[in-house]
Amino acid sequence: MELKVKIAVIIVAVVSIVSGLSLSANYIRRNRKISKGQSNKGQQEDPELPFFNLSTIASATDKFSFNNKLGQGGFGSVYRGALMDGQEIAVKRLSQNSGQGPNEFKNEVMLIAKLQRRIPVRLLVYCIQGEEKLLIYEYMPNKS
Repeated sequence: MELKVKIAVIIVAVVSIVSGLSLSANYIRRNRKISKGQSNKGQQEDPELPFFNLSTIASATDKFSFNNKLGQGGFGSVYRGALMDGQEIAVKRLSQNSGQGPNEFKNEVMLIAKLQRRIPVRLLVYCIQGEEKLLIYEYMPNKS
C-alpha cells in the first residue's frame, strides 16, 4: 500500500509541475502577443491624431536643412517645412539626449492632442521611427 501512495504522490507532483509550467508559458506567450500588438499598433493609437513616416517629414523639411531651422531648445530643434499639399508645418525634432523613451513620447502626444483646445498652435501629426521622435505642428508665422 505504501508503494501505491508514493507513486500517486509522485504522479500528482509531476502533473502539478507540468500544469504550472504550461500555464506560465501560456501566460508569458499571451502577454508578449499583447505587448507586440501594442507596439505594432504603434502610432495609430489615436485615430484623431494621425502619424507620418520619417521620410515624409524629412522631405517636407528638406532633410532637416539648416536653412529651415527655426530655433533650438533644450529638448531639440524646430524646423519649418511644407507638406505635399502645400500646408506649412513646424517640426519639433526631439533630441536623442532628451531621455524620453517611445512610451513617454506617445503619452505626451496623447496629452497634447487632448489639450488641443487650450494650446494656440495645433499639433497635426507625430512620428516615431527608430530613435527619431517628431512633433508636427501647424506653422505659425513670426516665430511663434
